Amino acid sequence: MREEFIKLMRGSLTKPIFGQLVVYVLIYNAIALFFPNFTIQWGGMIAIFIVTLMLDMTYWLTALPIAEDAETSMIQVMRSSRSIVNYFSGKHLLILVSMGVMALMLRVTHLLNIQTAVFVYLTLLVVLVMMGLALVTMIFVKNQFFILGIGSFFNVLSIIVLCRMLLPTWNIPRIPFNPFNELIRGYYDLLYPPVGAALQLNLTALTVFAVGFYLVCAALFYKLTYRNGFML
Repeated sequence: MREEFIKLMRGSLTKPIFGQLVVYVLIYNAIALFFPNFTIQWGGMIAIFIVTLMLDMTYWLTALPIAEDAETSMIQVMRSSRSIVNYFSGKHLLILVSMGVMALMLRVTHLLNIQTAVFVYLTLLVVLVMMGLALVTMIFVKNQFFILGIGSFFNVLSIIVLCRMLLPTWNIPRIPFNPFNELIRGYYDLLYPPVGAALQLNLTALTVFAVGFYLVCAALFYKLTYRNGFML
């Protein structure tokens, strides 16, 4: 992972993306420190919103290093003859660990709360889904310019789910086949459970969906792209 982190930080696009995400998390903790009453009421919503931004960043961090620059048609990180397993176990594990740590930082004032463990676990699941979407996209699109736009589109899908929960009276329609419908909903059910009701959060089903989705996407990438000469 150390090697992958160095390569990630060398990317002209991935470095500011990673830094921007760290800034968001630090600002959130500063707000929690200086405005505790505000955080009690709105901290959960802000944390969920930052997670949706993390999804956007996850997509870009997964796809951009192996995408082609719009002007030079060259990739950001030099490819090698590594096997797909070696590549994924390095870079994707790094992304999972990084996003998990940032999710933990969003709950730094509640480290001993069981909600924190579930919050971090949900984040890892949703990151897996986003990495899977990035791999599927790379099968068909390899231009960085389009990758940036597609990542923002997937981010909008997650934000729409959040808006449906925040603004129930607006009757925002549910988007069919939106992979974030249940995953983002899980955050809301975790941090804002109905009064007097048991937590309705099926982590087993969410785990099967997220892990299965990622593995299927990775298999498709291997079959349709990697085996056809795409070097990592």
